[in-house]
Amino acid sequence: MESKSATELERDAEIKGLSLDWLIVKTRQVIVPAFTLFFLGFALLYAGAAMIEFLRPVLSEGKIIEGLIKGLHMGVVALAVYELAHIVYQEYDTLGPPEAMVWRIRRGLIRFVSVVCTALVLEALIMVIKYSQQDLVGFLYYPVAIIVAAAMLLIALGVFTRLSVSLCETGNERV
Repeated sequence: MESKSATELERDAEIKGLSLDWLIVKTRQVIVPAFTLFFLGFALLYAGAAMIEFLRPVLSEGKIIEGLIKGLHMGVVALAVYELAHIVYQEYDTLGPPEAMVWRIRRGLIRFVSVVCTALVLEALIMVIKYSQQDLVGFLYYPVAIIVAAAMLLIALGVFTRLSVSLCETGNERV
């Protein structure tokens, strides 16, 4: 068995590193568009379902408010899934320096959690309207719990943003 010199071992390690980097880049070039198309497809399906949920009560019974509530409910879900597709495409498609990874993940997380908070609050407001129209005041605990959960999620996002600012500093400028 031959023993390799230090330079040969370094060269072999560099070749393996390059092949691993190549594999990661090629995998990213396949997976990111696949996930983007997957989430975009679901967003379009939800948007179509939102239109159907809106039109069904309006056309069959003439209940515009019920159609708006159901359509808005599905529309909020469609918006959240679309935003997820947009984040996956925008944040993970670009290959930047490793130092920018924390900043990109932070930015994507802030955007996604903001959309989720908005969707939760809209869902709670839809539930309040629905329960108040159907005289189900006793069920208002559920939307209140959703609003409290969204507020806690928003507070946690603020804490995360504050604590992660030091990781995203580059020189004297903050990202």
